[in-house]
Amino acid sequence: MATNKSNIILFGESGAGKSSVVNMLSTDEHVADISSGARGCTFESRSFDLNVLGHPMTIWDTAGLDEGDAGRIPKSEAIVLLYKLLRSLSDGVSLLMFVMRAPRIKGSVPQNWKLFQEIICQKKVPIVIVITGLENEENMDGWWWENKGAFQNYDIHPTGFACITASRGKRNRDGRCKFDDEYENSREKVQRLIRSTCLTSPWCVPAAEWFKNIINVTFRPEGYLCGLVKKNVRHEEVQEVAGEALKQLVSICGMSEKEAQDLAAKMRGI
Repeated sequence: MATNKSNIILFGESGAGKSSVVNMLSTDEHVADISSGARGCTFESRSFDLNVLGHPMTIWDTAGLDEGDAGRIPKSEAIVLLYKLLRSLSDGVSLLMFVMRAPRIKGSVPQNWKLFQEIICQKKVPIVIVITGLENEENMDGWWWENKGAFQNYDIHPTGFACITASRGKRNRDGRCKFDDEYENSREKVQRLIRSTCLTSPWCVPAAEWFKNIINVTFRPEGYLCGLVKKNVRHEEVQEVAGEALKQLVSICGMSEKEAQDLAAKMRGI
């Protein structure tokens, strides 16, 4: 019987090393473009069919969630692109992989984590963390244990983690690269992390009904709204539903009201 492929979604800020992780897992270490600049280069989700420890998988490299800071793509638009991808995968999602670069947790990290874990994927899909940029650490795994408390303070509890380098470093005179050994070890860690946490029965992302409430109630012309609600529901009650939906974005994800409204507006039509 043919083995179904598992869909693995990589997400995180631009420059975190998502494309480098894809290259690390591929037999062709240059399959995904890597940006050397601050603006990043991944604006649309791209798929890569790979084999991870004997299991066929499709790795999805997604738009950086902070591309708006670089003036290329608004953060809310990047989130919408990822949501559209998750909804389009008829065979479901088996794992979310959050890629971040050491040494510290930026303010957007807990926001993005909670958005995908609690809002979009409703805690139904395992989320693991891959921390890149640790090639100069004497003990890469030690970084996690030293910083675990900071993640817990933000209520971030991954299913698993991998502290790695996604770079081989500069080539030495003998032809080897400075971090070849660390790189190979990192590859094995990410492979084991995926295989040990990946869902055997993928989860299909349902429509986010409360997102639709925000859209239908808050962003449609008022005359159109009247046709969407039951006649015995007061306008104040409809507004209350919309307000509660927006509050979820603000309270759970730590977004500002403006960010939540901007995101909700872009979810229109999904």
